[in-house]
Amino acid sequence: MGRKKTVKAATAQRERVYRKEVYASERYEVETAEECSGLCMYEIVPFRGRKADSMEHIADITEEFSQSMDPILRMYSAAMSAATARLEIIEDEFRYRKRRCPIHHIDTRLKSAASILGKLNKKDLDLTLSAACNNIYDIAGIRVVCSYIKDVYLIRDRLLAQDDIYIMDIKDYIESPKKNGYRSLHMIIRVPVYFMDKKQMVPVELQIRTLAMDLWASLEHDIKYKSLYQIRAEALDMDFDRELKECSRLIYEAEEKMERMNRMLEL
Repeated sequence: MGRKKTVKAATAQRERVYRKEVYASERYEVETAEECSGLCMYEIVPFRGRKADSMEHIADITEEFSQSMDPILRMYSAAMSAATARLEIIEDEFRYRKRRCPIHHIDTRLKSAASILGKLNKKDLDLTLSAACNNIYDIAGIRVVCSYIKDVYLIRDRLLAQDDIYIMDIKDYIESPKKNGYRSLHMIIRVPVYFMDKKQMVPVELQIRTLAMDLWASLEHDIKYKSLYQIRAEALDMDFDRELKECSRLIYEAEEKMERMNRMLEL
């Protein structure tokens, strides 16, 4: 008899828990969220039903889509600010010690909802907020522009020394340039962002490059997106890909010479 009462009590308890979970899922889908290796989006976005998580439902960038994306973009904006603050602390320390600052300037960029949607389509990924946050790691982007190549690696090492930053990936396009001549050091890091009731490790992409590399990348971007080499290449009888790569080589040679001169002066 006692055993039957125990079984009934356990069953009743499970039913109460189930009702609680159903109620929570109808409100915010928080308590029934599965743990994920990346960001748990159902802990952040108050969706009423899984349909709102589908970007196909709001692919026309309607007001509903913008509202759904808003807390996500705020989270990435916070991560971008947190990472920028770390870089500014490095910058400030060099100036306080009256040493040459390795950072020339810092630029930041937050992807728009439309840009995120386009990248999901390009990667042939599910059009969901969860897919975006766990597959697109450059939603928050920071560009650190330095004077010399050695400064790029100095900034990298300063970031690697911070034990609360998680390094997801490093790609050294200075040591191994892209085929088109692009040079830069790319890092994807996760920085801690503290909300009212929890901490999230949010990814931020860092591009660390020199002034010369930034000059080439800016001009290459301008030429590429004006599509000069696609529309008028035959008429102008010029291989723009080859010319851009040659420009990269010449700029890099000049940069190395100037860096050697700087090293001699610093001895």
